Amino acid sequence: MSKVTFPIKYFEDNLIFHVGGSVSAYYEIQTYNYDFRSLDDQLSLHSNLEAFYWNINLPTHLLMVPDYASLEDYKIAMKNRLSSRLLEVGEQHIEASLNHLRGRELYQHRFFIGVELKDTSPKGNFWREIQYAWRDFKRYLHDQSGTDAPEILEEEIHAYQVQEEMIQSRMNGYLRVRRVDSSDMEWLIRRGFYRGISETPRRHQWRPKTIPVEVGQKNAIRPTRDILNLTEGKFDDSSGRRLIVEQFVNGRSRKGHMAFLTISHIPDKAPFPGIEWLYNLQRLSFPVEATLRTETLGYRKALKQVMNKKKELKAEDEHATESGEDTSFHILNSKQEALELENNLRTDKFPLLISSIVLCVSASTSDELDLRIQLVKDLYADMLIQIEIPYGDQWRGFNEFIPGSKRLITDYIHHMDPTAVAASMVGATRQLGDGYGSFIGMSQNLPVFFQHDRGPKDERLSTTASAAFIGSLGAGKSLGANLFTYQALLNGARVLIFDPKDERGHWPDHLPELKPYTNIVTLRASLEDRGKLDPLMGAKNTSELTSAGETAKKILQFLARASDGTYEAIAIGKAVDHVIQNENASMTAVLLHLIEVVKDLPAKRKDSLEEIIDVLSYLATSGQGQLLFGDGSQEAIDLSKPLTILQVEDLQLPDESQTDFGRMGIAILMAISDFSRRFSNQSSDEFKMVLFDESWRLAKVREGRAVLEELVRTGRSKNSAIYLVSQNAKDMLGEEIRSNLGCRFVFRCRDQKEAEAACQILGIEATEMNVDRIRNLPTGICLMSDLEKRVNELEIRVVEKRLFQAFDTRPGQSKSNKGREEHTIVAP
Repeated sequence: MSKVTFPIKYFEDNLIFHVGGSVSAYYEIQTYNYDFRSLDDQLSLHSNLEAFYWNINLPTHLLMVPDYASLEDYKIAMKNRLSSRLLEVGEQHIEASLNHLRGRELYQHRFFIGVELKDTSPKGNFWREIQYAWRDFKRYLHDQSGTDAPEILEEEIHAYQVQEEMIQSRMNGYLRVRRVDSSDMEWLIRRGFYRGISETPRRHQWRPKTIPVEVGQKNAIRPTRDILNLTEGKFDDSSGRRLIVEQFVNGRSRKGHMAFLTISHIPDKAPFPGIEWLYNLQRLSFPVEATLRTETLGYRKALKQVMNKKKELKAEDEHATESGEDTSFHILNSKQEALELENNLRTDKFPLLISSIVLCVSASTSDELDLRIQLVKDLYADMLIQIEIPYGDQWRGFNEFIPGSKRLITDYIHHMDPTAVAASMVGATRQLGDGYGSFIGMSQNLPVFFQHDRGPKDERLSTTASAAFIGSLGAGKSLGANLFTYQALLNGARVLIFDPKDERGHWPDHLPELKPYTNIVTLRASLEDRGKLDPLMGAKNTSELTSAGETAKKILQFLARASDGTYEAIAIGKAVDHVIQNENASMTAVLLHLIEVVKDLPAKRKDSLEEIIDVLSYLATSGQGQLLFGDGSQEAIDLSKPLTILQVEDLQLPDESQTDFGRMGIAILMAISDFSRRFSNQSSDEFKMVLFDESWRLAKVREGRAVLEELVRTGRSKNSAIYLVSQNAKDMLGEEIRSNLGCRFVFRCRDQKEAEAACQILGIEATEMNVDRIRNLPTGICLMSDLEKRVNELEIRVVEKRLFQAFDTRPGQSKSNKGREEHTIVAP
């Protein structure tokens, strides 16, 4: 094994002091979504990276590394969110989710970049160097000889911190970065020693120790080199193309296998988009690490090197001619490439980046490592990129991934322009979801977790938790919405479901744990259900009664066709105001008060008001109108239970062009909206969720859209959310609704126009490719836009058989599945 000096002398926050005397500042690049973005967006992201590499003019060290999470971490996080009332079944659901994920590597890619700072010592000025050497001759000898100076002056640290602030300010003009902290730095150093073995153990608030000293009457620190404690492990590189590390973990010895690969060739004229040579590694089902080092060669120096190279090639060509031999293809091709590069340099005056790329593939067994190496080679072969496994350089490759190290493998150097380096698309991620929460499915090879109430609680986001589920019949949208609703109940949410097709009334029978906590309310045109939607009967305090009074006025005016400002509308308003002052207020009481009022009216007013009373009296005692007119003796709908399901049978809603048909349906909708508002406004710290199935019924009329807009707009402040389930994407295109949705789930939409509207909801361009993808999504797979507006495919996974049987909304499935062993389940 070749001898390599550990490169880090000391680190403080994001500054690394190298053994050789140089200093680097490290940052984490904030990830961004790349898939499903428009061509203009992708080119813009590429331009930002290109501008960074064009202007940085300092050596850089890029790291793409996986951050693993253990199943135990997910288990603890999930259990901490469970409600005590559903604790037992919640734990069973968590265990089923973890069993489904067992054997998978759970990780997310993180991106770090180090920038080597300019030396702050007095080099370059003769008199300052003399003065420096006179003050501290020993440190001067260390610096000039290249050996390690044992102390670091505090004034040097301060000077580097000032320079680092300027570097970060420059970087944020091109990339979104944050300074790494001591915890990040410790993990970045230590993580490589546990590849293929286990999650990297972390120490709480660990920092390298130092001893305060004085150097030439100046305050300084002397690192104790306890940083070497982060480098434990026994290594074996005897095979030449593999590296094995052995660690003692959890009481037993374990081995990790890794291989370090280099990119030996990248096509000069590869198309972009299409050649994202680092980002495409995320298509693999296992994590691949990468390190990219660059040094800037200015335009003039680059041009000089190219011209010298041309002279060399010309001399070789002339020598071949003099020898009577044909010029080789290699020389001719190199001459053409040099000429093109010279022309481009003279035209665009860009710098060249002296670059080297090292990849790391790791596994727990040698056979698995071989398979993964071949998959990486196959992936890059499709992009015409050549991969090598350098013999005897595996230990050097390992050390290249340590922050603060230098380029150690020097046989695979590339002179790349900033455009080619930026094509790596570093920072782009396929990550989806919230990181932690309930397991909802897989995005290709990555698990997706969902926190139902994260939107309003996350200080960084401070957005709504509302969501939309859109897709054709049988595409899987109801299954997904039902799964999320059940998981929200497990986590302590209170849920109200508007269920016009009676697809959830069987839940208490199929899911016995919900039975004590569920209230199923049938809303039929019958005497038994009379008054259940009377807005005045459910109000419990002055504030609710006032709001209910306004709803009652709107409903009565709408049914009576009494326009605002007319005498009839004023009479209705006065009657409602009078009734809500008394106990047992109800819509029937308002009607009775109007009958009393009309007795004392002059004939001129009596006729018109009597006509209104006749209409309202008829509606109050027939059909669905009975739902709106209670007499005070009925019980209001109970909202005390965690789950309330409203089943409205035969709710007929008109199109906006229809002025008379379906007025009762709209009036009932007004009452339902008041009920939903009252549910969302409950003064409770518990998260509240209203699910509107078949929400297209509401969205097709003005009054329904007003309901949805109000609920989705006020959800964040009320710690509540609205879930909209609809077949029609076009129904969700109202700006008030769309801009206040947190997550969007688009399932298969067969219609061309619907697919284009779905693209708009997701926030992606309605390209032919995106539209075709939405139109041909398999059942149970959707495109998800999460709270960070990242868009990618999500395959909904229902990991418990009984849940799938309860949530399956195909005709006849909810009853026939009960007690059966044969089943179809989304989770394979």
